[in-house]
Amino acid sequence: MKTARRMALSAFLCAGAATPALAAWDHIGSVTIDRHDGRDARSFDFGGPVSALQLRAEDGDVRCDAVRATFGNGSVSTIFSGRLREGRDTSVDLPGGNRAITNLAFDCDSRGHARIEISADVGQYHSEWMRGPNWQKSWAKVFNWGSNAVYDWKYLGQERFEGRDDSERAYVGWAGHGSEKIALMPVNADARCSHVAATFQNGAVQTLALHDGDKLRKGLYHALDLPGERRNVTSLSLRCRATDASAVTIKIFTSK
Repeated sequence: MKTARRMALSAFLCAGAATPALAAWDHIGSVTIDRHDGRDARSFDFGGPVSALQLRAEDGDVRCDAVRATFGNGSVSTIFSGRLREGRDTSVDLPGGNRAITNLAFDCDSRGHARIEISADVGQYHSEWMRGPNWQKSWAKVFNWGSNAVYDWKYLGQERFEGRDDSERAYVGWAGHGSEKIALMPVNADARCSHVAATFQNGAVQTLALHDGDKLRKGLYHALDLPGERRNVTSLSLRCRATDASAVTIKIFTSK
């Protein structure tokens, strides 16, 4: 039997992709590529129109026979075919004036376990996303715009945790970033962090509490409050592990 591919869609990732000129990218989802008998294409609700799309392979190159978009008017178009190189952003041309994508279907393969990250330039369509039926239920929780309760998160860096037991990593790339809040985002699996502590410029160390317990859902921002007037963080110590995978990468964000 011919080996085909199954795509499991993780719908709400929001980490920033590399940004070309004149585009503001929101990282909106990922597709995990595994080898299985049979074929399965998952629906992906964009929540509104987009100006442009980018795809990027992670954890290995990905070869796509076709990436097909279904639009709001019912038309279907192949918007990409070819190889996605690991870690390299690939821009996707959308046909004509079609911008309201309702579904993406991926016919792709890789030599091992890999994923495709999806980023969109929502640009002028912010208000249409906010009027959509899934805004409050889904997208308002993860986008960087549209609400006073949503922070303008800036990506700082990331740490990778492997194994079943909690392991500790220290992120030190904080120079020049005064922070009011810090956020953590697992990008490839759910995670638990048994300990998160910030070191400040004056040498003080403070344990930071996670909201809603210590379970970090994949693709979502998890905000951490900084104590009092302390804003000059110099490093962040994390003790974390994946809950549903052998490893997890946690991205670190700050907001002024």
